[in-house]
Amino acid sequence: MRKTLIALGVILTALLVYWLASPKQVMRSESAQTFADFVPALMEEEAIPGMAIAVVRDHQVVHMQGYGFADVEARKPMTADTPMNIASISKPILGIVLLQLHDKGLLDLDADINAMLPFRVNNPNADGQPISIRQLATHTSGIADFYVVSDYQKGADSPTPLVDHLRGLLTPEGARYEGGAHYLTTAPGAEREYSNLGAGVAGAVAETVGRAPLAALAKTNVFEPLGMTNSSWLLADYGPGELATRYDVAQCLPFTGLCASTVQPKRNFLIRKIFRPVATDRHFAAYPQFGNPNYPDGGVNASARDLAMLAQSMLAGGKTRSGHLLSTGSFDEMLKLQLPLSIDDRQRFFWRDRNGLIGHAGSDQGVYTSLYFDTAKGNAIVVLMNRTPDLQTEQAM
Repeated sequence: MRKTLIALGVILTALLVYWLASPKQVMRSESAQTFADFVPALMEEEAIPGMAIAVVRDHQVVHMQGYGFADVEARKPMTADTPMNIASISKPILGIVLLQLHDKGLLDLDADINAMLPFRVNNPNADGQPISIRQLATHTSGIADFYVVSDYQKGADSPTPLVDHLRGLLTPEGARYEGGAHYLTTAPGAEREYSNLGAGVAGAVAETVGRAPLAALAKTNVFEPLGMTNSSWLLADYGPGELATRYDVAQCLPFTGLCASTVQPKRNFLIRKIFRPVATDRHFAAYPQFGNPNYPDGGVNASARDLAMLAQSMLAGGKTRSGHLLSTGSFDEMLKLQLPLSIDDRQRFFWRDRNGLIGHAGSDQGVYTSLYFDTAKGNAIVVLMNRTPDLQTEQAM
């Protein structure tokens, strides 16, 4: 027992000496006196390669700036006009497209989606109860979440048609149906569970009744009217290096070669929290751009300036440069709380409340994004990071 205690004491002493001797990141953001000092300090502390921030106050843009790098290796600066994947902020844009189709009389928000799809979606656990667009837009459809990075196409838009991707997962004849594994055991409308796959189905409805790809519907009816010139659902619309490079970060213990990224979340968190590696002990790993066959859930690329235009439109009742995105009724429908309090008290039509604001966040490999607004005060905030989120960058956001 004595030898064990002595050995333990030696190990603990060695760890203490190592901890004391290891260089540690100085935390300067906590004492920053200005925003101009705060942002670069925060980026250095949390190993964020690039950020773009837009702030709207009383309906007017009061801050619009990029920080750090869109491409670290090429030393290409991140700017407010640098487009990047915005992940799940795509969903409210999908919602606008759906409500525009509703305004044109092409879809009923509460009708059975099977009347608007080229395949049938039936939850085997719900006795054939119909699913509506409203349920897809509030994540109460009974369709489970599904997110598999191996489905992504590297460096190009996915060659798999959306309807084929969905048919393979949600219909009995589909290769990945797995006995209905991608449905919940609850009936449509009974429970809220976030579903990227459900957003894919909503996108398929939009394409079917709109008789055009979602990318074209959004470009013609959302991006162009708002002047969002750097926004698209298609990677093919961007030249080489035009999109911000997507990064993950490996944090390493000095002198050991032991590293961890978001793939090892617990180890990554402990290394960052206990040892606070300096910049020389952190390494950026670039991801390719991705094409997702389930692209309605998060395929939009946009700049901070473009998203500020979208936010300003939301603050102005959907106003565009020459009209409005939606009828007054559909705009009000989009922003009203959609669900009984017993199910959820923050869900709107794809938008979702957070800290008293309406908006949406997005995250995927190499990107972390937020867009939130306050309709009462006319304020909004857009923050884009080209880095996979972890617990520390979530706190930074």
